[in-house]
Amino acid sequence: MLGVLIGVVVVAIIIYVGVLVYQQRIRQQVAALTAKKKTMVAIPLADEVNLVGELSLTGQSLEQYQQLQADFTDINENRFTRIDQQLAKLTEDSRGLNLVGLRRDLNKVVELVNQTDELVQSVQAKLAALQEVDKQHRQAVRDLEQKYQDLRKTLLAKNFAFGPSIDGLEERLSQLEDNFDTFTRLTQSGDHERAADVLSQLQDDTADLEDLIKAIPPLYKDLTVVYPDQVKELKGGYQQLTADHYQFGDENIPELIQQVADHISENLDTLSKLRPDDAKVVNDRISGQIDQLYDLMQTEIDAKDPVEANLDGVAKFIAHAQNQSHTLLSELDRLSQNYTLDHQELETARELNEQLRAIDGIYQRDVQDLTGKTATYSHVLEHQKQQEKDLKQIEEQQAQILNSVAGLADEERQARDTLQQFDFNLHSLRRQVENLNLPGIPQDYLDYFFVVRDEVAQLATDMDQPQIDMERITKQLLIIQTDLDTLQEKTDDLMDSAQLAEQLLQYANRYQTSHENVAEASKKAAELFEKNHQYAQALETIATVLDDVEPGSYKRLEDAYYQRKGTAKPKRDDE
Repeated sequence: MLGVLIGVVVVAIIIYVGVLVYQQRIRQQVAALTAKKKTMVAIPLADEVNLVGELSLTGQSLEQYQQLQADFTDINENRFTRIDQQLAKLTEDSRGLNLVGLRRDLNKVVELVNQTDELVQSVQAKLAALQEVDKQHRQAVRDLEQKYQDLRKTLLAKNFAFGPSIDGLEERLSQLEDNFDTFTRLTQSGDHERAADVLSQLQDDTADLEDLIKAIPPLYKDLTVVYPDQVKELKGGYQQLTADHYQFGDENIPELIQQVADHISENLDTLSKLRPDDAKVVNDRISGQIDQLYDLMQTEIDAKDPVEANLDGVAKFIAHAQNQSHTLLSELDRLSQNYTLDHQELETARELNEQLRAIDGIYQRDVQDLTGKTATYSHVLEHQKQQEKDLKQIEEQQAQILNSVAGLADEERQARDTLQQFDFNLHSLRRQVENLNLPGIPQDYLDYFFVVRDEVAQLATDMDQPQIDMERITKQLLIIQTDLDTLQEKTDDLMDSAQLAEQLLQYANRYQTSHENVAEASKKAAELFEKNHQYAQALETIATVLDDVEPGSYKRLEDAYYQRKGTAKPKRDDE
């Protein structure tokens, strides 16, 4: 029982201490809220309301001020009083034990204090804004008034620099001054909301006018001073050049100059309509047209001296190329009587000659125009440059053609000498085979020999033609030389095989009675030799069996044969 009593006492003490602590926290928060309220009271809102009230506001600005004035009255007469009452009640209640009620009342007063603080800050900021906008607008009045005075002085003092644009500029300035009067009236009356709208448009329009006043004079100067002077200079230059017999081809210089003058006049009208951006584009175009006219005239001036200096050189170049063309055509005509020209040399030379005729025709017309003082120097100069280029190319082609046919006679002589050598070689090979007194010649050898003989005969026939095709002859020479070399190898093989076979058959006689295989091989080899005329097979047949009976005998006899013959032994495929 005592323990329970002690527990109840402890709990009661804890609860009591907790209540005391909570009450202390409430009192601390009340003190903080009281201090915050004093800070709000210290703000001189009344002074600021009175200052703004002296601005003589009207319109929307006045309505805004009246609302701020009502908010100030609510703060000063209602909100501050309610805050004081609720804080006093909260202080009194903090001595009791109604903790739930304390928390509810504290939350209410905290919300009231915060809302009041926000309203105080808002009212103060809006009052300051009204004072600032009034200050800015009054400063804007002074600034714009000075700016318009300066603009008016500029237009009056430098009206010559604006030309036909002056009326439009002055009208713009008058409109701005009318709008400025409206802005000034609204500012002085305190209707700053409407004044702000007018000021924004006024500033934009003023900036536009300043841009126009800055942009127009240099454009107007170009249109009235720079370009007219250049047009005058172009006209005088053209008159002087035509008096000196300069021509300009298809270019109508007076018409082009008049176009420039018309564009100048039209662009002055554009400038008078206060469209400097469009006028700038046209000015740039006019400047380009003037530069083009200067270039046209200067081109003819620059071309005259080179044209006159080149006349003699081009004439000599043409004459030299024509002489070369005549020589080339004569040589090709002579060569075509005896040779076939396979690469259209004659046709190409005639085409080059026609090109020379065309070049000379242009040159002669240019000379006539120069003599008659009707030539356009730049055109003649272009002709001369192209003529020099074409003549150089023509002479190079002429030289290539001449070089390609220059050696035809020498090639023919060499071909005839080679043909004679081929014929001699054929007869020599035939005599070598006949001198062996063989029982017969292998058919494959005869076939190849007759093919080569026919090739040589065809070559002789082709070279006896009225017109010789040296390109074809050259190809035939190469083919026949290759075939003759092959025939020489076949002849050497035939002779070596036949003579070695005869020697080995004689050598084999010593073994026929003692070696049956030798006797059989000798009989077979003799048949291949005498009847079939297959000398290489006969040699292989007898050589094989001799090496079996007497190893190394064939190589010894073969080496002795080639030593007597005085030539190197040909390598076999298996060596």
